[in-house]
Parts: sequence; structure tokens; C-alpha cells
Amino acid sequence: MNGASATRVRLRRCFCHVLALLVLCPPAAYAQYPPPQPSLQAPSPLLYVRMSGPAGMRVTLYRGGAIQSLAAPCTVGLRPGYIYRVAVSGMPGYPGQTFYPTLEVRGTLQLPGKLRCADFPVPLVFNDTDFRALAGGALVTRILLLERPDGAIPEATRPNQPIELTASTDREAEAMAQDRGRALVVVRVGQRQWGAEELAAQGIPGTILCPGDPSLGPARDLPCLRWACVPAYESALGQLTPPEEVCIPDGGDFGLQAGFDRQGRLRGLDPGDTVAQYADSTGRRHIAVSNRVCVCVPRYLVIRTEVMPAGEVALVGPFNARVANGYSLLLSRVPPLEQEQVEVPAGMTARQRLSASLHVTGPMVVGRVQGAMVVSTEEGPGEVTGSCAKPKLAPERPLLIIKWPDKCGAQIGEVVTFFLKYSNQGGQPISDIVVSDSLAGRFEYVPNSAKSDRDAVFTILPNEAGSLIVRWEVASALPPGKSGMVSFQVRIR
Repeated sequence: MNGASATRVRLRRCFCHVLALLVLCPPAAYAQYPPPQPSLQAPSPLLYVRMSGPAGMRVTLYRGGAIQSLAAPCTVGLRPGYIYRVAVSGMPGYPGQTFYPTLEVRGTLQLPGKLRCADFPVPLVFNDTDFRALAGGALVTRILLLERPDGAIPEATRPNQPIELTASTDREAEAMAQDRGRALVVVRVGQRQWGAEELAAQGIPGTILCPGDPSLGPARDLPCLRWACVPAYESALGQLTPPEEVCIPDGGDFGLQAGFDRQGRLRGLDPGDTVAQYADSTGRRHIAVSNRVCVCVPRYLVIRTEVMPAGEVALVGPFNARVANGYSLLLSRVPPLEQEQVEVPAGMTARQRLSASLHVTGPMVVGRVQGAMVVSTEEGPGEVTGSCAKPKLAPERPLLIIKWPDKCGAQIGEVVTFFLKYSNQGGQPISDIVVSDSLAGRFEYVPNSAKSDRDAVFTILPNEAGSLIVRWEVASALPPGKSGMVSFQVRIR
């Protein structure tokens, strides 16, 4: 057998071995990619939006293959992280016209306790000003944001009529939204016309909860706004702590610490602080701070931007025009500036001498032994100039003040009652008790609602938050183990 024949035999044997391996090996032995694992991330709570407008307005929702028309006002639940396109029609004065707002739901609410998001819907109000601007070809943008209580505007509002601010550009509107709170919904509406089939194709099933629906199934597609897809609940830790953006804090002493100045006046009473000043049995004045409470009342702001189409101006001049411009020659001579400065080191001579000389003389014993006789001399200390001071005990501060509201959650415009109880926990009577409460900007004091179970002088003063400071001066001393209570009412702005 020559070399070529031997090579063909070896190739034939290798092919038979490979074929046998392919036939005998089971299919599970082939290399495969692992199957995709389903996502276990829980969806965020729905954001409820209340759409309202002129009488007769109707809102049409597109939920994939299903189309539903609702009469305004209506409240629907929307999943955050999706873009929704709705149709608005039936406005008086605009017969046969339909506008198509686009809603970008960027976030949702996180409420404490047993409060429900459905009880605090985001108000989306369409008015005649918007329809006139849209008919003229404008693009109207609205940013609906959740206002932070610490920088709230001290103005009274209604649940369905939020405060509306105006911005000149979209960039300015976004900057204002970041300063005021957190954007939840961005609404854009212009002259773009959509077909019913196009809107139905863009709708995603499982993202809109209409009135009367018992529940909402899972969404067909994943969210497209990734920054809004953070779940509000964690499967291992349970419900997350509600942020401070939905609760109005009141009580305690935050910010600048409350205290007395050199004239004995109270300083550091910031909006939202609650303190009591008093004098102990020795006449020393002290300050007691109450506990901190929160009332959950979300409030929304609207930042509106209107962009009109720019005009076009064309200027046509004569064709055969010649213009001759001469050039002027300007000569200027600027001499160099000369500056001379001489600096000499300053001389300093200082002589320091010892201010005092300290000499310590202690006891000294000198002895001499001569046989059996001992002679000794002794000199005692000359003068004692200091002594150890007695330890000072901490001053007794027996006054305790506790604050609580009659409800932890309320709507805008509702009345909340606050109670303040002060008690003497020490063994001596205290006097000159003054209870002060500086109200937050979203609290409006209800006139003639202040009460006290002890004789007290009630006064009100304005504060820097646009609200008031309520103040009680208790006339009599408070014996040990006794307590008093004051109360007042506020209306939520």
C-alpha cells in the first residue's frame, strides 16, 4: 500500500469515528445557551391622574385592542414608565376638533400606612386658554410635579386647581421642576393628528386602569422610561419608608437651634418648630422641645410652557445696487506705563520679660546624728493660693411637651387639629411657661380655634414661611406632677 492509499484509509476511519459519536451521544450533550429567566421585579404602584376640562369634554383611552371613551372629569390609573396617547374632544366652541395629548408618566407616589394612591390623584386640567393656543398652532407642555413641603409656596389651593407656574422654555421648565419637587407626568399637546388605528396600535395592554375595572393585569411590554421603573416595594424588606416629599413635618427643633439671646429673647424658632420656655425653681430659664409629627398631604404643582411657531421675514432689495464704503485710518500712540515701587522690610523690636515668678516651698527635714543626740529642723508651707472646686450638678429640666394631630393623612383644604400637652416631671414647681409653635408654610391657622385648659394669654405673630406663630403665656406656676394642654386648628393649603 502506497502513501496516498494509507492517508485515505486514515481519513475514512476518522470520519467513521466522528459519525459514531454524533449518533451515540444524546441531544442533551450538545452545548446550549441557558434559557432566559423571567423577571421577578414587582411593578410600581399606579399613578392616578384626574383629567378634567370644560363641560362636555370627553377623553378617549387606547388600551391596545380596546378603546374606551370617558366623560370628563374622570380618574384613571397609569403604570409609571410608559407613554400614553389619548384623544380629547367635545369642547364647546371647538366643534369637530380633536386634540391628542401625550402623557409621559415618569414616577408615582409612595404613601405611608394605609393611605391609597387613588385618594391623591394628579390633577390634569385642560382649559380654554390651552385650546385657543392649540388652535393657533402652539405646542403646550405641562410638567405635573410633586411639591416638596420644605419649599412649598404659601398659597391656598384646591385639590383640582393646583398652582400653575409659567416658563419661557422647556429647559427653564425642567430647572424649575427640579427646584420645586419631583416630576411625575409630562403632558405635551400640539397640532399633530393621529388616526384611530395608529393610536390603537401604540396602546399597550395592562397599563391603564379605567373606572369600574376590578384589577389590572401585567403589562404586555416592558417600560420605556427606565428612570421611572424603580419599584416602591421590596419583596424582602417589605414596604419602603415614605419619603419626606409627601409628608409635612411639624414639631421638634430643626435647623437653627432654639435658644435665648443676650436680651433674653427666644431665637431659632424656625417654621415647623414647637418649643416651650420656662423658669425652674431657682429662676433659671430653660427650653423644652416637643416631638416631631408628620401629616401626609401631597400637593402638586404645574409648570406650563407654550411655544408658538416662529414668523418668517423676507427682505428683497434692488438688483443693481452698488455701495462704496471708504476705510478710515486711525493712528494712536499709547506710551508704555512706567511704575516704580520701593518696598523696605519693616523693622520690629520686641522685648518680653517674665510676668511672674513662681516659687514653691515645701516641707524639708534636715537631721544630723552625733552619737545618741538627734537635732532636726522643719519648715512648713508658706501660703495656699488655690483649692479644688466642688463638682457642679447638671441643671434640672423637668418640663416635658408632647404634640400629636387628630389625623395623619388629609386632603388639601381639610382642617387638622393639633394638641400640645406640657407636664412637670420634676419635684419643684416651674413658672413663666410660654408654649410657641411656628406653623409650616402649608398650614393656615383657623381663627378663634386656639384653646387652653389653664389661664393663658394667646397671641399670634407672622413667620418667614408665610404663616403664623401661635403662642400661649401660662399665667400661674405649674406644680410637680401636674400638666396642661393647648390645642389649635389649621387648614391644609
